[in-house]
Amino acid sequence: MPKGNHAQQHNQSTDVLNATTELSLEDVKQELYNRHHPSLTFLDIEAHAKTIWKIRTLKQKHNVVMLGHNYMEPLVFGLSERDEQGDSLGLSMYAAKAEAPYLIFNGVPFMAETAKILSPDKTVLVADKTAGCSLADNFGAEDVKELKALYPGAPVMIYVNSYADAKAESDICCTSANAAHIAKSMPGDTLIFVPDIFFAQNLEEELKGEKTVVYPGKNNTARGAVCEVHERFTLADLLAVRESFEIPKGHPHRQLYAHWECRPNVLQEADFYGSTSQIMKDIAERVADNGLERAFVASECELTSNLAQEFPNVQFWTACSVRCSHMAKVSLSKIANILEAIDRNEELGEYEVTLPAEVIDKARSPIERMLEASV
Repeated sequence: MPKGNHAQQHNQSTDVLNATTELSLEDVKQELYNRHHPSLTFLDIEAHAKTIWKIRTLKQKHNVVMLGHNYMEPLVFGLSERDEQGDSLGLSMYAAKAEAPYLIFNGVPFMAETAKILSPDKTVLVADKTAGCSLADNFGAEDVKELKALYPGAPVMIYVNSYADAKAESDICCTSANAAHIAKSMPGDTLIFVPDIFFAQNLEEELKGEKTVVYPGKNNTARGAVCEVHERFTLADLLAVRESFEIPKGHPHRQLYAHWECRPNVLQEADFYGSTSQIMKDIAERVADNGLERAFVASECELTSNLAQEFPNVQFWTACSVRCSHMAKVSLSKIANILEAIDRNEELGEYEVTLPAEVIDKARSPIERMLEASV
């Protein structure tokens, strides 16, 4: 099979395996070998195939929807069918429509909370409830209240990378894909944006002349946060990438991508910046036009690993040391533990994400307003 068809083969064979009623260990091994993933070695496949087979078998047996975030390592990401893969909000929206008794969210708990808010009657499970997020962990409801008191009347737009209690105190949510659009739709000329300080600074530049963006630390002592992954990328790093990997600025077939959560000068140096979904869309469009031969993505390492699998004809360079330690807590063995507990009809409290009814009710409104404003 030509190299360019490997990704298509992987997606098709994964979907077939997930839909098959009788699944063998050899089927799983063959599908893994067929991926031809550059980082998936013989030892990886032989060491993990049995656990993957067990997971897929129990997933089918109990009609489990398994949501896979883009930052999951490839073996975990590949457990989810094509329409079960994506960013945190897209997955939560998919979960709300899914007809399944159990939802396993392969991501961190704040993501699963959004799924629970949109699907309060469903059982939402995560592999490791201790997996946090530097954005969400360092910001809460009291921090929102402090800024609201400092700037009375200004609407509060909160990044979806936050916990439900903080969302419940806000007016509207946003993602990195729709933040600029939603900000422009908000009433008044001043907007409070929380909790991501770098994202706020980038948004401020995007909205220059249209709105004043208030955020933690800007002429106030309110507490904010930054992404511990994206903050590690510096302008010096990007300039080194351009030189070392021969990605000159303006090259028609080589691109340097950066996420909204990076520092402002990093975004300014990038050839393209945006959300995870926007970066992936740009890559897909360029590949479809035979217009991308080399790329570097200033984001979580495993995102690039999954992109390399989907677009094997593109030469991806990655910063392998830049990983989210929280996302990395979601492992094959922990996912298998959830499914085995379901199979044995055991208590699921160790894995289940729950929220008080009043928090769900209050947090749903800003999420629903975001969805309405995004149409």
